[in-house]
Amino acid sequence: MDLTFQLPPNSPLSAAVSEEGGLLPLRVPAGWNVIYNTLAARRLPDGRVEVNDSEDLYWACTARPPWLTEQEVAEKGGLWDREINIDAGWYDGYGFRVVVLDPDWDHVRASFTTSDLEEFVATLEGWMQMIIQRDELPKS
Repeated sequence: MDLTFQLPPNSPLSAAVSEEGGLLPLRVPAGWNVIYNTLAARRLPDGRVEVNDSEDLYWACTARPPWLTEQEVAEKGGLWDREINIDAGWYDGYGFRVVVLDPDWDHVRASFTTSDLEEFVATLEGWMQMIIQRDELPKS
C-alpha cells in the first residue's frame, strides 16, 4: 500500500477505515457477481488513509437473477440479457479508474478517472446501481 489520502473526519468512508485495515465497504446492488475485491485501506497514525495501489482493485459482472429463467431474461431484454463488467483500479500517473465493459475490453462503454478516493468509490457504487436498477449504461 502506497497511496495516502486525507479524508474529511465526518466522511462515512473515513469512519469505515480502521488502523488494522481491511476491505472498504462497498454498496453492491443485488444483480452483481463480485469476481474480486482488493480495495483495502488502513488508517495511519497521523489520521491519513492508506489504500491498496493495484491496477486490479475490483471486478464484477452482472449476474442473471436466479429466480428468472434464461428465456425470461431474454424476453425482458435490456442489460439483463447481456454480461456487463465493471473494472476498477489505480493507475500510476492517472489515478483511480472505473471502466464499464460490454462485455469485454474491446467494448469499453464508459470510463472515469479521478485521484479522489471518495469520488472513486461513489462512482463505482453509482455506476453499479445505474446499470442494475435503471437498466442504463453510464456515459464517460
